[in-house]
Amino acid sequence: MDPERLLLIVEDDAAFARTLGRSFERRGYGVVHAANLDAMEALLETHSPTHAVVDLKLSDNSSGLACVQLLHQHDPAMLIVVLTGFASINTAVEAIKLGASQY
Repeated sequence: MDPERLLLIVEDDAAFARTLGRSFERRGYGVVHAANLDAMEALLETHSPTHAVVDLKLSDNSSGLACVQLLHQHDPAMLIVVLTGFASINTAVEAIKLGASQY
């Protein structure tokens, strides 16, 4: 795993996370996956991702925005992209304010 290109995927849909992960692995990224905020926090204890893709709505009611905020606090230089099927101007603005690079 290239420590300079480690992608964290925070996504509750395991099949989508695997598909997305494979796409990034083909481009030379190492990939780790967390299904919710708690799993993400555990991964951050042992991994230092350089990039993150975060689902806005997670099935266990974890907030994707809480994930973004924690990731930005963990590493302000991390590139964070928020994915959602429930886009709104308000959540886009909030995600960017909390540290997301793209929404």
